[in-house]
Amino acid sequence: MMIQTAEIEDILTGNPPIPAFNWGVYQSIQSRWDQIAKPLRSFGKLEKIHARIGAIQGRGVPDFQSMELLVCCADHGIVEEGVSQSDQSVTAICAENIGQGESTAGILAAAAGARITAIDVGMNQPNPVPGTLYRRVVKGTRNFLREPAMTQAEFHQALQVGLDLVKDNKRRGITLLGIGEMGIGNTTSAAVLTGKMLHRTAHEVLGPGAGLSQEGLSRKKRVIEKAISMDVPENVESIACSFGGLELAAMSGIIIGGALYGIPVILDGMLSQVSALMAERLTPGVKEFLIPSHESKEPASRALCQALGLEPIIQGNMAAGEGTGAALMMSLLKPVDRVYREAKRFDGYGMEPYEHYERSPEE
Repeated sequence: MMIQTAEIEDILTGNPPIPAFNWGVYQSIQSRWDQIAKPLRSFGKLEKIHARIGAIQGRGVPDFQSMELLVCCADHGIVEEGVSQSDQSVTAICAENIGQGESTAGILAAAAGARITAIDVGMNQPNPVPGTLYRRVVKGTRNFLREPAMTQAEFHQALQVGLDLVKDNKRRGITLLGIGEMGIGNTTSAAVLTGKMLHRTAHEVLGPGAGLSQEGLSRKKRVIEKAISMDVPENVESIACSFGGLELAAMSGIIIGGALYGIPVILDGMLSQVSALMAERLTPGVKEFLIPSHESKEPASRALCQALGLEPIIQGNMAAGEGTGAALMMSLLKPVDRVYREAKRFDGYGMEPYEHYERSPEE
């Protein structure tokens, strides 16, 4: 199978366009679910998500055999303002453990039967970090209270990193991707991005990230307030370059790539959700190719899910990052798929199928 190389500059101008979602396959899978001997639509959102995965893959029977969790890692200049209890060295320490499968995300990915890869998109280290895939654009973003976090060229390069990761995984036969991140200070960046894109206040988007004292949380709020009040053009590219992160941009690239290459992408929490909103604003239509996992305890998560029209399955008040929610979702979906493949149909019991009285295309 020939897999075409896609360049992000072309994609941002609509060439090639984001493909239309395959409602025919979606409805075919839903019809098969309706033949299983159980109350109709009784698996609720899980049936919808299962059908969506098959539609994105173009398969009447979705494929969960080859899954990979991509964890994008980068540093943020805004940590200079004391918005985190950790310094940038922790990003590299965590990234190395993620890449070796020894972090929480790695353990959960292994339990789901998925591989995990940590990608260095922009860590502030002198050398490549062991255990990571080296795709570094630059050694972290700049302090966005003093200057733009990154240039347009750096933003595009990080998007391209994500896009190329999907292309490479498509070539390797991966059929389902999860995404996550690691980057000290990145919840501050994501909160500002959310505030700017959704016109929310610092109070509405402020969260504790990896944990802060009351003094630290107040300092973080002041940083977010100041950034949200800054005058920058309202288009998403300007907002991303002014306040974003390299790992957030790479996740946006993965999301765009998933739509182009027909690989469903399972989101994690707030960080991947803000990347999804950026991707949707850059290339409208990609949200149809997304699979939600959980609504995190970060306040911005709910607003982002609503903006994207996503209905997360897991309401666990989680905030572990690293793609842990995506890995849990993989584990949840695999037994659901076994029901779809193996459970008896109504005709196997000699019963007439239940009848739908009201039905919409997305039910």
